[in-house]
Amino acid sequence: MAAPASNEPEPVAQPVARPAAGPDPAPGRGRLVVAVALLDERRRVLAARRREPPAYAGMWEFPGGKVEPGETELDALVRECREELDVEIEVGPVLGEVELARPGWVLRVWFGRITGRVPRMVDHDELRWLSVAELYDVRWMPADGPLVDRLHQVLAGSDTVGWPAG
Repeated sequence: MAAPASNEPEPVAQPVARPAAGPDPAPGRGRLVVAVALLDERRRVLAARRREPPAYAGMWEFPGGKVEPGETELDALVRECREELDVEIEVGPVLGEVELARPGWVLRVWFGRITGRVPRMVDHDELRWLSVAELYDVRWMPADGPLVDRLHQVLAGSDTVGWPAG
């Protein structure tokens, strides 16, 4: 995810019981943050290590960022992947979402795959493809933690969302 506009730490995630594709936060009350669990043909996920703000430097995340006014969620996701990784993506189903500690802020994460170009470090200082066995080898951003658990269930085969196959 893109670094926040200020040097304030991002809010810590709390799991949400509402549907994964639920309504956006009310205008003026919060923000929607979108991210993507990019999978390759071996069902590894691309993780990106943050370099800022200082409170979160060195932590890992799913690529993405804030939905801007007038932008759809999926348009924001595609834009963020172009800006952060210089790649084109195909977006799959929603992996899940968490409510962030800041009132009205929500993080929603989709499955996706790269359809054009090789990822490169633009906003991050390291990129890694992680297998299901390696998901917990890195220190994830607090907001991504519950979604990493969900991703682990899917990739380990104990749960499924029907995409990608295999």
